[in-house]
Amino acid sequence: MKTWIYSWIVYPLALGIGMIFGIFRSKVRRTLRLRSWKNHLSLRFHANTPIEYWIHVASAGELEYAMPILNELNLIGKKVLVTYYSVSAQIPVEALPARLPCVALTVPLPHDGLGLMGEFVKLVRKQGVHTLLLLKYEMWPGLLWECNAHGVRVILAEALKPSWFHRKLIHKLSALLAGYETELEGVDHPHRFVVGDTRVERVNERLGSEEPLLVKKLRDILGTRRAVVCGSMWPEDHEVLTNGLKKIVETKTVGSSNSLPDLIWLPHELDRKFPQKAESDLKQIGYDTLWVEKDADLTQVRLSDRPAAFIVFKKGVLVELYKLGRCAFVGGGFVSNVHNVWEPALAGCRVACGPEISRAPEASQLSSEGLLKVLTDASSMSLWLKQAVCTNESGRQDEEVRTRESLARVVETHRGAARRIVDYCEGQ
Repeated sequence: MKTWIYSWIVYPLALGIGMIFGIFRSKVRRTLRLRSWKNHLSLRFHANTPIEYWIHVASAGELEYAMPILNELNLIGKKVLVTYYSVSAQIPVEALPARLPCVALTVPLPHDGLGLMGEFVKLVRKQGVHTLLLLKYEMWPGLLWECNAHGVRVILAEALKPSWFHRKLIHKLSALLAGYETELEGVDHPHRFVVGDTRVERVNERLGSEEPLLVKKLRDILGTRRAVVCGSMWPEDHEVLTNGLKKIVETKTVGSSNSLPDLIWLPHELDRKFPQKAESDLKQIGYDTLWVEKDADLTQVRLSDRPAAFIVFKKGVLVELYKLGRCAFVGGGFVSNVHNVWEPALAGCRVACGPEISRAPEASQLSSEGLLKVLTDASSMSLWLKQAVCTNESGRQDEEVRTRESLARVVETHRGAARRIVDYCEGQ
């Protein structure tokens, strides 16, 4: 009865609210439309080899955590179904079969109610799936109920500290595998283990691969000048950044080293309105700005003595761009939650972010180890930026050695996380 009420009353009401919200947000509208595909459901389930594992990612960000797990499953010859929720994950997820032989099918996750999820899980089980790996937080009530009913065990990998709502669903999980001990504090479940953060492996893999052409071009332009990379920026982050830069300009004295650093600036969302405003703000401060897109012609670019700001309007290059930076400011910390700080840390940057790090265990760990600077306002931003362009090279080299040693110790605790997750699944 409870399942019926959720599927046919509660969920349709929530869906209606989402559709109203989608009138004003195209991303929400496209995501909801993507999930309505009942008439095509059975046509998508055709595989020559039975599928054993099912991995679900909410968006492109969660796919980054799943990639090392997929690599491990590929090594042992397992077949995998990958589903996704957000339209932002559609392109990278649907490209997986061409890259990884283990990925047999990729489909968007259907609506959690209206009978769609029940039909979906039945087909999944018929294909041979026995284990569903959810990433981080994606716990849908209908999905859990149907998996429990049809004999598909559900494991939450890279589990985050559960909210009040998620705590009501934990008993439906077979296990919680977290990257950090802090995420399991107070969690009442008989099978809860710390296995490490798979994002560390994924970032190292990305950093070790060939650089995109855009990054190579920017490296040639910058030469020996190393910029501050401002990644995944939101308006609130940008406001603190620009106010910090203004304070540097206001306090600059003749012969001082308080010069403005070069910037590589990327928005979190590819919406032109915000980057255009950011470009205007930086010009007013004193920057030469250059708008960099996928097909930008950078062959004739020559930097002047003025500080340069590259406004990069392109997805999928942020990890590699961090290698161009001496320091990195990661966005989201002045909004609701900082974005991934492993990327700049492993790229060798000194990292800073806003104060909202309580929901980012990797940021909390790096901060406690002295590998992340938490900024609170424009004044702390100004001080940190001044340090980013200091000219004391010997002091900087000593600091970089200490940072690398501390980072290596932290990274070692996460090495092999994906292997441990797969070993746990295979051993059950």
